[in-house]
Amino acid sequence: MQNITYETIEQLMEKAYGAVGKKIGDLDKSNRIQNHKNKGNLGQIIEEGYFGYDVNNKQEADFPNLGVELKVTPYKWVNNNKKVSAKERLVLTDINYEKDYNIHFTESHCYQKIEKILMMFYEHEKDKYKYDYIISKVFLYQFSQLSKEDQLIILNDYETIISKIKSGNAHLISESDTFYLGACPKGANSEYKVPQPFNSIKAMKRAFCLKNSYMTQLLRNQIFNKNQNRESFIKDISILYHNTFKDIIENTFSHYEGLTLNQIDNSVGFNVNRNSKNYLRVYISKMMNISVDANKLDEFEKADIVVKTIRINKKGIIRESMSFPAFKTKELIDEDWETSTLRNLFLSKKFLFCIFDEIDDTCKQYKFRKVMLWNMPEKDLESHVFNAWRKTQDILTNGLHLEIKKQKTGKTIVTNNLPKKGDNLILHVRPHTQKSVYKLLNNETIGDGNIERDGDLLPDGIIITKQCFFMNNDYILKIINE
Repeated sequence: MQNITYETIEQLMEKAYGAVGKKIGDLDKSNRIQNHKNKGNLGQIIEEGYFGYDVNNKQEADFPNLGVELKVTPYKWVNNNKKVSAKERLVLTDINYEKDYNIHFTESHCYQKIEKILMMFYEHEKDKYKYDYIISKVFLYQFSQLSKEDQLIILNDYETIISKIKSGNAHLISESDTFYLGACPKGANSEYKVPQPFNSIKAMKRAFCLKNSYMTQLLRNQIFNKNQNRESFIKDISILYHNTFKDIIENTFSHYEGLTLNQIDNSVGFNVNRNSKNYLRVYISKMMNISVDANKLDEFEKADIVVKTIRINKKGIIRESMSFPAFKTKELIDEDWETSTLRNLFLSKKFLFCIFDEIDDTCKQYKFRKVMLWNMPEKDLESHVFNAWRKTQDILTNGLHLEIKKQKTGKTIVTNNLPKKGDNLILHVRPHTQKSVYKLLNNETIGDGNIERDGDLLPDGIIITKQCFFMNNDYILKIINE
């Protein structure tokens, strides 16, 4: 095939917009979707069938004379189809441990791939065949047109990844080490390892990527224009020239370490209403000098940072384990570990633990200890977390054992054999709802919950109360005290 040359970006974009509304199958001139060896790479289908370019493995940009990379990527609708979300991270290029450590960001292959990206979006629909996906949005992503804040955070992310390679710790890199630009696993599975230059321990093969959360905010803010005027945490961009985003977060809270809530009231010039259920989250916002909940900050949403308040009582114990979203049994059963919801959650998320020590909970008196920006170590993820996930999947696949007990009070309770807190160092499984509901095969209903709201259907037809993974409170305490 003789490649078509696009002389200007305007000419390329005009061609790209012409694909909007077209089915990918109609653009597949070489029947790549049916080619099992090719696996139907949608980017290659568009590049070859629509733009008229031969598919190759060269490291240069897909449109080399314009320096533009082509990426075809899916989105989905969440929250009852009210919010758009990226379905996956946007993989840019493989990390070369042997070479990349010695290359500045603007000279790197990563920068060549991120400098200009022609993004073509399609909506992923669960039961729709690839052939019928429709190109619905086109966007030219240009690094030079990003806010200076985003540019500096991405630069810092790149340097964080490179510094781990230089220190001989490529095997300890995690996607959740960074904020917008990630180092995602690359390869058939997590056991695929390659050499690194400054350590004999082999490291997981990885690629630079724009993280799922970053892509989600790009979709909401610039593609669909649904998320305008998000409040920013960083008010003075110049501090990013000399501090990492992590430094800025920690320095913001350091002024309040050791202060009681009364002292924080005086310091911020505002008396927080402690009768509110989430009053400690209000204190977090006041310490950060923001007007919204910290989880709604522009930078935190892009970086997938989740703020968690941690209360430690007088005995040095965290009262509650940390819950995660409820899972659907049928979906968990069908998952592979490598692409599972739970694994991807811990691979990408950072948690900002805001830690308060009890003085007297009866009158809501606490002392602020510190914040801690934490992500799950991959050695824990691939061992204890995997074991809890696998055991849960096995039990749900092979038959959940329910035991119905009548208490002295006359109340009927239902227990099961899913992983308990004592079974695993990190995670356990229990109900995620305030009200329980069970519907057995004989149509007997137990509990005062609502089946549609609180129930989850098992493969055998039984409905149980929705379940979720909880992170053990003693594991969290160990993290904080290390």
